[in-house]
Amino acid sequence: MRGFARPGRPRLRFLVTLVILPLYKEYLRVKKVAKKFYAPQLIRHRLVHPFSRRYLVHVVIAVIGLFTVGANLNAYETRREDTRPTSVVAKLVTTEDLDLIEEEGPITEGASMTRYLGQTGVESKPQAAEGDADSFPATTAGGSAVVRPILSPIEEGLRQRDEIVYYTVQPGDTASDIADRFGITVNTLLWENNLTAYSLIRPGDKLAILSTSGIRHKVASGDTLAKIAKKYSVDEQKIIEANKLASADDLRVGEQLLIPGGKKPAPPAPTYTVRTFYKPKPADQVVTGSGAMTWPSTCRRLTQYFTWRHSGIDIACGFNKAIYAADGGTVVKSSSGWNGGYGDVIIIDHGNGIQTLYGHLSKRYVAAGDTVEKGATIGAEGSSGRSTGAHNHFEIRVGGVRKNPLNYTK
Repeated sequence: MRGFARPGRPRLRFLVTLVILPLYKEYLRVKKVAKKFYAPQLIRHRLVHPFSRRYLVHVVIAVIGLFTVGANLNAYETRREDTRPTSVVAKLVTTEDLDLIEEEGPITEGASMTRYLGQTGVESKPQAAEGDADSFPATTAGGSAVVRPILSPIEEGLRQRDEIVYYTVQPGDTASDIADRFGITVNTLLWENNLTAYSLIRPGDKLAILSTSGIRHKVASGDTLAKIAKKYSVDEQKIIEANKLASADDLRVGEQLLIPGGKKPAPPAPTYTVRTFYKPKPADQVVTGSGAMTWPSTCRRLTQYFTWRHSGIDIACGFNKAIYAADGGTVVKSSSGWNGGYGDVIIIDHGNGIQTLYGHLSKRYVAAGDTVEKGATIGAEGSSGRSTGAHNHFEIRVGGVRKNPLNYTK
């Protein structure tokens, strides 16, 4: 280039400087970039190396995607004219008018019909010819339409029986399906087999099926038919007819009676025993400790034990749970606030140099100077003072020295 651009050739020098050199510079730059990304390396195979470059893979994927989109856009739709007139597809898409034929009349006696749809499906409703309304038992559905349940002969036999049968649970069975199959209520099935609404039935389980909806009662000593009928809110005559009794006095102790339409009596309401709060003793009555201490809380869940760093035990039963006096004595301190980290605290003197401390309380039911008995409710569990959760910090001090409470309480 320097030879061409001698001083005697100004035009050639202008061409080299402004055109050839810039083009050559761009050529070298493009060559450098292409060599960096696409030149085969000595350690790689020349056929494998191009496919290891991500840019080439991107280009290939883009090309395949474009061909795929184009093929889908140019795909032909299936039309009725493209199918043979006798094919199934052609018959499905035909536009010819069809003649609808309606069949009316009563259901024949010899027809065998089976119900395949459950309660959530659409139930078939047979039509009755005029004048045949009394030829089958009618039931009302929803208070308006009159329909006849469609049952197979097997289902009719399961529903019309007068004895207890035992059914083996099959895969896919549910309590409601079994009860519906035998024509009884779900509660009847559950009561007879000591099940609840949360119980599980598994394939292979055997269930006792009563002949009708109701409950069975085992006659105990002192039972009378009137007493049994009142207990289950049914008529005495129905019990006599269902069990084929000779009279109301035909009862035997230990006999199982079928109570048609009976319902399981509701369990009695639970009773609770509430420990009353502390009532202060008269001033002239002195209460001293017995020496045998009881557990001061409603549970025995310990979150921290007695160590050289921890002067008592932490009992965590829940916020506002009752705290009891471990032994009888006199309250020497009942204070709220920080109290050195104890928070709301109660200290009881039991005599003979023994004291108990109850810390981090949420409520205090006693005041300083009150006398308490062993087991009296003196406060409620809380998280006051230096505490990260609801618990009772319980200490025992003997002669001013803190002792392990687990060695003194039962």
